[in-house]
Amino acid sequence: MFKHTTPYPWVAQNSNVWDYEATTIISSCASRNLPLATQRANARLIAIAPQMYEIIQKLQSDEAKALVRYMEKEVEDESQAIE
Repeated sequence: MFKHTTPYPWVAQNSNVWDYEATTIISSCASRNLPLATQRANARLIAIAPQMYEIIQKLQSDEAKALVRYMEKEVEDESQAIE
């Protein structure tokens, strides 16, 4: 798995993704083929990617899996009570 080398948080500005201090461009989502709204949405998605990756990693822990099992059981119990 690659490790991003630019510290985050990253910031989306128009169709570009910058480091937090706006000194280094991370990604340019500019494209003649895409509407401006799509370019900006892509930039926002890329900017939040490092935080999303960390959250996903935490969800793989045993504690997170136990919490999901507990929540699923609670939903099943509620649906059986309604019937």
